[in-house]
Amino acid sequence: MALLDELVLKEDLDPEVIGQTSSAFKNLPELEKIRRLIQMDLLEEPNLLRNMSDRYNLPLLSTTLDEVQNYENLPLSKQLYERTGILPMRLGSKCACLLSVQSNWLKMNQVAFHLGEPIYWYLAQQQQIEALLQTSHLQIEDADISATDRIHHLFEEAISRRGSDIHLEPEKNQMRVRFRIDGYLQDSAPMPMSFHPLIFSRIKLLAGMDIAVRRRPQDGHYTYNSNSNRIFDVRVSTLPGQFGEKLVLRLLDQIPVQHKLEALGFFKNDLEMLYQASQAPSGLILMVGPTGSGKTTTLYAILNALNSQEKNILTIENPVEYHIEGITQVSVKPEQGLGFADTLRAALRQDPDVLLIGEIRDEETANIAVKAALTGHLVLSTLHSSDAVTAIQRLLNLGIAPDLLAETLTVIVSQRLVRRLCSHQNGNKSNPNTSDKNCLRCRGTGYSGRIPVYEILKVNSLVRDRIQAGDTGKKLIRPEPELYFHTMEQTAQRLTKEGLTDWKEVQPLLLNV
Repeated sequence: MALLDELVLKEDLDPEVIGQTSSAFKNLPELEKIRRLIQMDLLEEPNLLRNMSDRYNLPLLSTTLDEVQNYENLPLSKQLYERTGILPMRLGSKCACLLSVQSNWLKMNQVAFHLGEPIYWYLAQQQQIEALLQTSHLQIEDADISATDRIHHLFEEAISRRGSDIHLEPEKNQMRVRFRIDGYLQDSAPMPMSFHPLIFSRIKLLAGMDIAVRRRPQDGHYTYNSNSNRIFDVRVSTLPGQFGEKLVLRLLDQIPVQHKLEALGFFKNDLEMLYQASQAPSGLILMVGPTGSGKTTTLYAILNALNSQEKNILTIENPVEYHIEGITQVSVKPEQGLGFADTLRAALRQDPDVLLIGEIRDEETANIAVKAALTGHLVLSTLHSSDAVTAIQRLLNLGIAPDLLAETLTVIVSQRLVRRLCSHQNGNKSNPNTSDKNCLRCRGTGYSGRIPVYEILKVNSLVRDRIQAGDTGKKLIRPEPELYFHTMEQTAQRLTKEGLTDWKEVQPLLLNV
């Protein structure tokens, strides 16, 4: 029996999840499927490891790490971990090698060969391994670590902590290192300033940038292969600062995205309404909100629900950040005279069923998008707007006639992202705001992952009539029984009531809506 089937049988995995992801995961090995399910918060790592322990007869590492000691050959231990994701340690007099779901299990024999002694294998959560790394490998003398090794360690630490960005910030006496995790920057161990020129020059070379240019901003990108065989497109940006260049790296996971609407946090009735709108043969679905609010992720989830051999789906983005298998994705190049409007015109000659436009930002793009929705295409797009009502006004200001807008618009979602309460913290009913400093999942922050707080407006006949009548602002959404409009405050209250987030997370958002 396959491990995923066993997890379903033991009720550690919802069978509906397997059904929903089967087509998207069909070409991935089972272990990679499991990694993706953990990444999407659809599978709890502790439950998985418990089952793997029974299945493979491997003991679990205790949550108490006091008895685990550094392996005496730290450089070798570090080198093996960076190559395989397997961490050698000492457990008493035994050589204990720690395996996580992220480890390369095919290299177990290679690790045993290099260590040259009997190995006792243990299963461990990636957070446990990361905690041990923080207390051991960062103590290796700087002289023993090359710039390449430092970069590799940075990436592996960021990936294991679910970081989306790495910030390297030179200060007077050291180089500050921070990871953006769940939307917030968190410190990692700083580096000596002596590493600044070595690391920055190496990254610039990899990203195709000019290493001699230090006094003006630069951009570049390259590909990074992680220990767990995940491929990341790394977007690199430099900016000259007071103590030298600052460098920011954005990590974009290039495994085909498997975003599912069910996993994003929408409530059931809103989810059903989004599905109905996305199944229509034509219309315009808009996601609005500021940069970093999860708009593209939600649209990708809709595309994944639509993706099939019967549909021709095209996306026009700036740039393409994530690859979606079975969909044609185009990066616009404004510097070469290929903007959204020109690319969109060309895409309409490609017999599309569904079009995703990365952003409607000008009158020309808005007009083409609305006309495409009017002539039998389903169009998905984003718009920089504070809320659903303002989005309608913005399109009217871009020159879209009210009758055309009323006929094409189907749904507008305005969303923001807030941190999700850690499921381990959520069990503390006596004081749900108390954080367990020893929790390896959230590292004592009390939060793990993010969830959308959103406003959703269905453009039904009532709203269409109001748009055509010239209603704007509050007049457009004045209460009627047939009005389908959920405010951000309403969804925030439901999320806090269900224990998915807390009020101190959502309150700042509500001050601006």
